[in-house]
Amino acid sequence: MKSLPTLLKIAQRKLDELGIEAARAGREVDELNQKVLGIRAREQQEIATSVANPAYAAMLPAYRLRVRWQLDEVGVQLRAKEAALADIRERLSAAYIEKSKFEQLLEQMRVRDDAERLAREQAMLDEVAINRAGGMGK
Repeated sequence: MKSLPTLLKIAQRKLDELGIEAARAGREVDELNQKVLGIRAREQQEIATSVANPAYAAMLPAYRLRVRWQLDEVGVQLRAKEAALADIRERLSAAYIEKSKFEQLLEQMRVRDDAERLAREQAMLDEVAINRAGGMGK
């Protein structure tokens, strides 16, 4: 069966593509997490600055409201990317199972072919032995 190795190659390619997609999505999740950390760090910096400067202290509530809005916006994006990453991981798992099935079928086919080859060889050896035994009796 020549199509089984082809199916295995297709399954491997699909697995590779999903791996790349998962890595890309994971990187995007990491970038969004870094963005959250950056926003929070900048907020802490502004709070420290407002303590030293009373003019900034008056603007701090509006700034913190804007920061909360930014964090909410990034949080929505982060949840969407995490959901997409979870979906990719599920598809990756299914693709791995599919590839494993093809590998098992190929192994079963190889074992069966080896058994058939050994049986043919044994039959030829038996025939040679029978012919020799028949030739000795004459």
